[in-house]
Amino acid sequence: MRHREDALWIEQAVRWLSLRGRRVVVRTRVVMSRALVDALVRARDQAGAIVELELAHHKAAIQRALLGEHADPCAALLLQAQHLETLEIPVVGRLAPMLPGIHDQPNGFGSLLRNLSAADLHQVVVQAGRLHGPQIADLIAATSELSVAGRLELARAYGVDPMIFLGSIALPPEQSDAVFKLKPRRAQVLRHGLEAMAREAGMEVLGSSGSCCEGYCDLLGARVSTRPSTERAGNSPVRAGYESVMGRDLFAGLEL
Repeated sequence: MRHREDALWIEQAVRWLSLRGRRVVVRTRVVMSRALVDALVRARDQAGAIVELELAHHKAAIQRALLGEHADPCAALLLQAQHLETLEIPVVGRLAPMLPGIHDQPNGFGSLLRNLSAADLHQVVVQAGRLHGPQIADLIAATSELSVAGRLELARAYGVDPMIFLGSIALPPEQSDAVFKLKPRRAQVLRHGLEAMAREAGMEVLGSSGSCCEGYCDLLGARVSTRPSTERAGNSPVRAGYESVMGRDLFAGLEL
């Protein structure tokens, strides 16, 4: 969910999928509407639902630089996470994109983890990120939030001219839509290091083996297995009400 306007069709999708026995995972970088939260509560009682919050940085300017101008600050997303917890909807923090020069610096990843702990959010996914041309422009606009050493490290890690991050020259037009990637080993080292920090802070890191599906199913199973409605049904919450729909017919009922 990238914009608040997405809530309408996502609400329809949640309702449609849960009625057909699908577990629903909603990933969002904006605070969800009340109608969408109500749809998730109903989905919780049917096949199950999880909310995945996109959290890139505890500073609002960097959060928006990395996730887009419509992204809400971490503080607002974590406040809704606390509300979702009272509704017994599992919440996972998706800590991404994680970038060297930003998250491996003082007042970087550690501060983000402290915000999560304060909001009682303890399940996370950590992902090293790519750097896109528009993100570079937005990060340059937020240079007051980044140290000079951090900007130089960011440029070195992604093979970008450091003078661009120092504001001395502009990003070449041919690179405005380019995607800059970390070398595989560098990305792996960064992710493992940040995951270790998260575990030391008391977080449960999901998807360390490369897939979040198993961890999400375990998280949902722990919640729905204690519900009386599930016990009365005498069925696995995955199979209760499951309707097999193949191919493009899966979303045929949605008005997009």
